[in-house]
Amino acid sequence: MIESYLEAIKRSNTPFIDELALPNGKIAPHWQKLAIAYEKMGLEKMNQHYGEVAQQLRENGVTYNIHGDPDGMNRPWNLDPIPMMISAGDWAIVEAGLIQRARLLNYVLSDIYGNRSLITNCLLPFELIYNHRGFLRAADKIKLEGPHQLILNSCDLARGPNGKMWVLHDRVDAPSGAGYTFENRSAMTRIFPELIRENQVRKISNYYQILKNTLINLSYKNKENPRIVLLSPGPLNETYFEHAYVASLLGLTLALGGDLTVSDGFVWLKTIKGLEKVDVIIRRVDDVYCDPLYFRNDSHLGVVGLMEAVRQKKVTVINPLGSRILENPGLLAFLPGICRHLLDEELILPSVATWWCGQKEAKEYVLSRVHELVIRNIYRSNESPSVYGGDLSKDNLNQLKGKIKAHPYMYVGQERVDYSTTPSFINGKLTARNSIFRSYTVADSETQGYYVMPGGLSRSSAKEGVFLISNQTGGISKDTWVLGKKSDSVEPKSAVKPNLIKVETVLPSRTGEHLFWQGRYLERAANTVRLVRMALKTYNEMDDSVSIEKDVVLSTLLKTLTELTFTHPGFFTPKNLINPEKELKALVIDSSKLGSIAQSIQAFLANSYAVRDRLSLDTWRILDTISDEVQSMKKEAVNLQDIYHGLDNLIIKLMAFTGLNLDNMTREPTWSLLNIGRFVETATNNCVILHSMLGQSFNTEDKNKTIMEYTLRCSESLVTYRYQYRSTLLLEGILNLLILDETNPRSLVFQISSIDAHIQEIPQTGISFGLSSVRKSLLTALTKVRLCDVKSLVELDEVTAEYSNLNQFLSEIVELLHEVSNKIFENYFGQTGVKYRAMSQSRLLEI
Repeated sequence: MIESYLEAIKRSNTPFIDELALPNGKIAPHWQKLAIAYEKMGLEKMNQHYGEVAQQLRENGVTYNIHGDPDGMNRPWNLDPIPMMISAGDWAIVEAGLIQRARLLNYVLSDIYGNRSLITNCLLPFELIYNHRGFLRAADKIKLEGPHQLILNSCDLARGPNGKMWVLHDRVDAPSGAGYTFENRSAMTRIFPELIRENQVRKISNYYQILKNTLINLSYKNKENPRIVLLSPGPLNETYFEHAYVASLLGLTLALGGDLTVSDGFVWLKTIKGLEKVDVIIRRVDDVYCDPLYFRNDSHLGVVGLMEAVRQKKVTVINPLGSRILENPGLLAFLPGICRHLLDEELILPSVATWWCGQKEAKEYVLSRVHELVIRNIYRSNESPSVYGGDLSKDNLNQLKGKIKAHPYMYVGQERVDYSTTPSFINGKLTARNSIFRSYTVADSETQGYYVMPGGLSRSSAKEGVFLISNQTGGISKDTWVLGKKSDSVEPKSAVKPNLIKVETVLPSRTGEHLFWQGRYLERAANTVRLVRMALKTYNEMDDSVSIEKDVVLSTLLKTLTELTFTHPGFFTPKNLINPEKELKALVIDSSKLGSIAQSIQAFLANSYAVRDRLSLDTWRILDTISDEVQSMKKEAVNLQDIYHGLDNLIIKLMAFTGLNLDNMTREPTWSLLNIGRFVETATNNCVILHSMLGQSFNTEDKNKTIMEYTLRCSESLVTYRYQYRSTLLLEGILNLLILDETNPRSLVFQISSIDAHIQEIPQTGISFGLSSVRKSLLTALTKVRLCDVKSLVELDEVTAEYSNLNQFLSEIVELLHEVSNKIFENYFGQTGVKYRAMSQSRLLEI
């Protein structure tokens, strides 16, 4: 395998340097152990390991969102089982260069928003700075305490034709990838533990501890336990997985813009118990979207007034608002001179050759060589992507030249670097692909210097000869192995005193609302699955000579399905009742049909994804299997028999999710809100089922008893009934079991009392005297249930053949549950401002 790779490199006759192969055709020394190991494995074993790596990442829920992707959002993260290898000697140079660059950029950032001596001394053109949208005038003269203004820094590097590492880009505004890096290493450690030990791969965990220490020390009041939040654009952002992952890894609170508000100059987190003051914000929202009052007024991602809170030093934001100015590619042309001026040093890591068109000579050079250069706008955005002049048509090339001539200060030309290739495992074979490496540097509040992660996120192109590599365009991630013994063997000290302090759990209102709806959709899906399975079983067993509309049992089950899913007219139309297969399939696999199992599962998973920082790894593995089961039914379910088999598997996985959280979740507000949603939904569904199936009497005792049996099956209570009553099925006994039995988890009294018990575990908002409004409504419902007279409920109206008292009772309970749900939103989620429900509360039927 390796010999074939070396032969292919030799035959390619390309100008690229290869990371594994030396110019003489031999294997680079630091690759030799790995190359020998891969040669022993062979292609078959490598394919197996590739599948294991992919499975590991999939089970861990590692995703990357690609907008407009035909495969949908939450695309599985792609990791090459072959790492990027960096020798100890090369790393010593890279590390020193990255520390130097962080120091230099830190000074430039301080100067741009300080006295601007670099501009007055003609080391930076003012047009380059003031025409860049990343220069935020509102951030002028704002300074963090301490020596560091630049807290986080990332650089994209590549090895050029001369064998040296070159800096391609600086990423400082909201640098991404550190979370994926940690997950990549976790997956590789599990699959290749021996290779990591044998090659003495340096650990990357210190970076995250130092980052956490620095965040704690950044609080202006230097609190022992400051409130730190990670500000995310939300679940639709391409790297949302990483936001949730890092928040969970570092013990931070994940927040969206709507979770925060500014009042009295401070930033507050909206929680289920009220407002909690925020001390530090680590943002993953681009700076111009962070405050619609000061910057982009169309932004829904930021916090109104955040800039003013920063100015008053009431909150610390990192990286500071305005940091994006450092991503201006035009700066690369001036950094060598600035480095000599400030540090009296040459740049250790040179930048790719850059010409800023705001200078006449540089502009003329770029225009004359535009077909050979990469042209970039000084402000990186989706509207102004980088282009390689050689890929443009003659007309497009002339249009680009016209833009440069009209606004020369807005463009730079950069040399196209033929950066190195590295072995990549693509389509079952070893092949060379161009690769880049992203580093991560963090300010160390203990040493007052900078710390570089000994590793990072490498990416290789999926296609041969592609140099503009990104995850959005299909780049494949690689773990980066820095070889050699650790030089930083001393573990970073904790930023907090070793006293054991239990920190109060903070639950944002939005998170609480998602947990509530996660529980509701879980039960909604499970109850619908049970009822559909019974309907399918009855339909498959029915006599072909009997029409469905005359089969009281089956028609009752089908109409109950319509009532339960609120998909009217559904089976209340003769067409669907006579030929139910199309409607049944739609109720299972049509995710566009509100109330269907697929739609309920989709909403359940969406709410789960929104609170993924609160869920364990094993929980995510179960969620993944639930998603797979639904997708499998959509693709492979040809007939109702296939659907029945899929529903059998699905109900087991839904119950596995319930059981795992019952066993593992700590009894905190997260647990309570999830279960409040479950019990509210189950109680409501039970009322609907009881009304639809038992609200009337049919013309024969056998049919009535069959429907009673199905009602007990829907509530998983048939066995309980048989053991308790040891008699024939009687309506009075069934209602006693499903309404009044305090020991039956499926009874109304148990579910309503459970809601009340969980409500008492949630912190109360504001000052309250006596029972809260939610508990008052629950007490009313609970009292009505406990005081109900079952004998009166089973009194039959001889004229209508209906149990009118029962139907009236169930209608009143549903109305009270509706009231409870609304008051839960008012009391705990009202601060979110926007309801995250995927289906209207009108679903709570008045029956």
